[in-house]
Amino acid sequence: MLSDLLKNFSNENPSKLLKTILNETAKNLSKTFKRDIFIFVHEPPRDLLKLLGASKKCEAVEKFKIYFSDNKGLYENLFNKEIYKMTVEDFEELKCLNTNELYLIPIVLNNSLIGAFGLPNKFDEKELKKFIDETESYGIILKLTMEFLVLEETRDRLEYIEEITDLFENILDENILVRKIIETIKNMLHAQGVLLWKIEGNKLILKESLGFSSNEISKNILNEEDSLEGLCKKNKKPFLVVGKKRFEKFKVPLQTEILSALYAPITIDNVEYGVVSVYNRKEGFGFRPYKHFDNFDLSSLRNITRRLGLALSRIYLYDKLKDEIEKLITLKKNHENLIKIQREHLDKLNSLHKISQAVRSTFDKINAIKIMLMGLTSVRGLKFNRALYLERDRTRGVLVPKIWVGPSDDENVENIWKEANKRALRYGDIVQYLREEAIQLPSNNKLTQSVRNKLIVYKGQTILERAVTKKHIIHVVPQMIKLKSDELQYLYELIKYDEFVIIPITGKWETKGVVIADNKFTGKEITSVDIEILRLFQDSIGLSIETIENYEELKEKTKSLEEQKNLIDFYRRFNENILQNLAVAVIVIDRKGKILEWNKKAELFFDKSREQIVGESTEILKEKLGIDVINSIESIFFTREEMKMPKYIIQQGYEEKVFDIQLAPLWNRDLDVIEGVIVTFDEVTETYKMEKEIARREKLAAIGEMTARVAHEIKNPLTIIGGFVNRMMKKLDQPEKIKQYSQIIMDELSHLESIVSEILEFSRGSRIPMFESVDLNSMISEIILMYQDFFHQKDLELKFEKMFDKIEVKCDRSRVKQVLINLIKNAIEATNEKNYVYIKTGIENEYVFFQIENNGKPIPEDEQNKIFSPFFTTKVQGTGLGLPICKKIIEEEHKGKLYLVKSDERSTIFRFELPLN
Repeated sequence: MLSDLLKNFSNENPSKLLKTILNETAKNLSKTFKRDIFIFVHEPPRDLLKLLGASKKCEAVEKFKIYFSDNKGLYENLFNKEIYKMTVEDFEELKCLNTNELYLIPIVLNNSLIGAFGLPNKFDEKELKKFIDETESYGIILKLTMEFLVLEETRDRLEYIEEITDLFENILDENILVRKIIETIKNMLHAQGVLLWKIEGNKLILKESLGFSSNEISKNILNEEDSLEGLCKKNKKPFLVVGKKRFEKFKVPLQTEILSALYAPITIDNVEYGVVSVYNRKEGFGFRPYKHFDNFDLSSLRNITRRLGLALSRIYLYDKLKDEIEKLITLKKNHENLIKIQREHLDKLNSLHKISQAVRSTFDKINAIKIMLMGLTSVRGLKFNRALYLERDRTRGVLVPKIWVGPSDDENVENIWKEANKRALRYGDIVQYLREEAIQLPSNNKLTQSVRNKLIVYKGQTILERAVTKKHIIHVVPQMIKLKSDELQYLYELIKYDEFVIIPITGKWETKGVVIADNKFTGKEITSVDIEILRLFQDSIGLSIETIENYEELKEKTKSLEEQKNLIDFYRRFNENILQNLAVAVIVIDRKGKILEWNKKAELFFDKSREQIVGESTEILKEKLGIDVINSIESIFFTREEMKMPKYIIQQGYEEKVFDIQLAPLWNRDLDVIEGVIVTFDEVTETYKMEKEIARREKLAAIGEMTARVAHEIKNPLTIIGGFVNRMMKKLDQPEKIKQYSQIIMDELSHLESIVSEILEFSRGSRIPMFESVDLNSMISEIILMYQDFFHQKDLELKFEKMFDKIEVKCDRSRVKQVLINLIKNAIEATNEKNYVYIKTGIENEYVFFQIENNGKPIPEDEQNKIFSPFFTTKVQGTGLGLPICKKIIEEEHKGKLYLVKSDERSTIFRFELPLN
C-alpha cells in the first residue's frame, strides 16, 4: 500500500498530490481498521485543523475546520500526542461524517504537529496501539508530501527570484522597476492584487496598484495611526494577517473582502521609502493545502522588498552619478568658456590700461577724446564697431555730438577694417599706435558730419538723465527701445541700431560727457563682461580728461591769479587809504576782545597812534566810550545783528559830546561765523544842537498855527453869538424872536463847546487805556443799531462780513467805540443816497482788523496825505480833529495801525488793526 502511495509522487500533478495522498491513506486505513477515517492538516497561521482527506466521499472535505481557539486544550493535547475527543456540531455539511463525536489522534513528527486522524469511534488500547504503529509510516509520507510540495513551490519561487534579479540588474528607471516588481510579486504569490504606498511625512500615498480597479480602491491616502500599512511603516517590520475578522479594527483601502494580506516596508539607505501590501491569495495556484498567505510568502516578500530597497538605492546612486557626470561635463564646458572669456577679459583689461596710458600722455582735450574713441573701436582695443562722443552742456541740459569714430553705412566696412588692422600691426606698442593714429584721425568724417548741429536733450529724459546725472552705464537693448520709445526714439534714429551702450565719462565730481558704442556691423552682443570693462574705462578715462581740463583751467587760473594779485595789491592800498581818510572813526575788534584796526580819525579822538593800540584789549576804550558801548560790542557776538546808538552822549570834561555810534558784525561768509565787530562813531554834537533848535522852532510854529486855527474856529461861533445878542437887544419886545435867537445862540454855544472839547482831547497827552476783553462784532452791531435811521434816510445798503461770529480783543471799550462811531459816521456822511457801506472784520497775522468801505465821492489825491493832520477838514462844520484823535487812540494808546487803504472812483476804504496780545 505504501508503495502505491509513493508512486503518486511521480505520476500525480503536484497541485493534486496532497489531496490524492490524503484520500488514499484514509481509504487504506479504513480498509484495515473497518471504520471511517478522516485526515486533518494543521494550518499554523490560522491556528486550526482543516479536513482535507476522507475514506468516503464527503461534502465536509476542505470545509470542516477545527479552531484551536474554540476548543480549549486541543492544541496542547495533540502536541503532547494525546487523543482528544470533541463533539461535532449539527451542521448540514457535516452530516456526511455520520457521527456526533470525533476522536482526534495526533500526527506529530520532530516536535511538529502535522495534523490529526479523525475517528468516529474510540479504539480500545490494543487497537489504538496498532493504529498508531500503522499510521506512523503514513504520517511520515504525509510530512514528506508536504515538504515535497514546499520544495516544488520553492523551486517555482526561485524562478521568480531569478526573474526579479534580472529586473534589478537591467532596469534603471525607478517607476518601471517598481511597476515590474509589483507585477512579479502578484504573480509569484498568486495574489489578487498588490498596492505600493509612498511615505510622505505621517501619510501614505498610493503610488502603484495592480489587480484592483479604481472602483475597488476606496482610499488613496492612509494615516499612520489607523491602517495596517501605517502600522508596518511605524514598526518597520513585515507581517502577515490571516482571517477577515483581523481586518475589522483597521481602515482598509479596498472595498473587496480581504481574507489574508502581507505587509512589508521598503527602506533605502535606512530611510523609509514606502510599504508594499499584498491582498488575498487566489485559489487553484500552488501546492499548499490552504488558500491564504503563509510565513513562506512573508519571507519571500520581505526578501524582495529588501532587494528592491537596494535596487532603488542603486538607481538613485546611478542617477546621482549620471547627474554628477553631466554636471562635470557642463562644468568642463563652462570652465573652458570661462577661460576663453577670462582671456578676452585680460586682453581687454590690458588694452584698457594702454588706452588710459595713451590718454594721459596728452594735454590736448580733443586729441584725448580721439584716443579714447580709437581705443574703444580698434581691434587692439575694446573692439566695438563704432563710438560717438557727446559733450555735456549743463546750462541747456543737452548733449552735443563732437566726434564719431567708425565706418558709415555706405562705406566698404571689411576693407576699412583690414586697412585699420594693417596699420595697427605696424606698431609694436598700442600706446604709440593710439597716439600717432589719433593725431591723423580726421574730425570731420562722414559719421561726425551726419550728427553735426544736432542736440540731444537729457533733462527730463529718465534713461539719459540717469546716465548723465547718476553716472550709470546704460545697456540699451531692442526691448527697451520698444518700451521707452518716447525717450529713445530720437537716439535710435541717430544711431540707427537697436543695441548700444551709453557710457558716462565721469570726473571726480561731475559727468563731462557720454560715449555711445555699438556693434552695428558685426552684430556681436554686448556682454556683462563688456559692461564691467566699460565701468573701469568710465572711471579711468573720465579722470584723465578731467585732469586735462584741470590742467588747462590751472594755466588760465595761474595767469588770472597773477593779474588778481596785482589788482588785490592795488585794492589793498586803495582800501587802506580810504579807511585812513574816512571822516568817521573806525575800530575793528576780534572775538577775543583785541583791537585789529584803528584809523586816523580814531587816533585823533583817543589821542593814540595805530601802532600803540592794535593788539590791545578793548578795556582801553572804556575811559572815553563808557562801559555801555563795551558791553554792546560783546553782545554783537550773540545777537549777530547790527546795532545803532544814535545821539549817544559822552561826557568829556565839563562838556557833553554827542556821537552817532554803529556796531556791525564782521562776517566770514564762507564759514558763516562772526570773526569780529566793526565800531564806527562820528561826532554830531553841532548837528544835534541844530536839530534841537529846529525842533523848538517847529514846535513854536505849530503852536502858532494851532492858535490861529483855534482862534479862527472859536471866532465864527462867537461872531454869530455876538450878532444875535445885538438883535435880541433890539427886539426885547418880541418874545418869539428872542426865543428863536436864544436857540441859535444855544446851538452855537454847543458847537463852541464841541470845538473846545476836541481841542482839549487832542492837546492832552495819551491817556492810559482801561483794557478789557471786548467782542468787536457785538460792539459794531450796537453802533449800526444807533445809526439805523440814517441808513434808512439815505436808503443805503449795509453789508457786514464777519470772518468769525465772535472776535475777542483786549482794548479800552469806550475809546475803540469812539473810533468805530467816527469811522461809521464819516462813511454814512460821505455816501450818496442808494449807495452802500461795507464793513468787514477778521483776524490776520496776530492782528484783529476792522475795515469799512463806501462808494461815495473819493478823497482827492492831493488831500489823501493830509486827512490825519490836525484841523484839516472838508466839512463845513468840522474841526479836522476827528481822524487825528482816532489815529492817536489806535496807534498811541493801543499800539495798532489806522490808515487809508485806498480812495478812488470805485470806493474808499479805511482800516484799523489791533494786536491780539
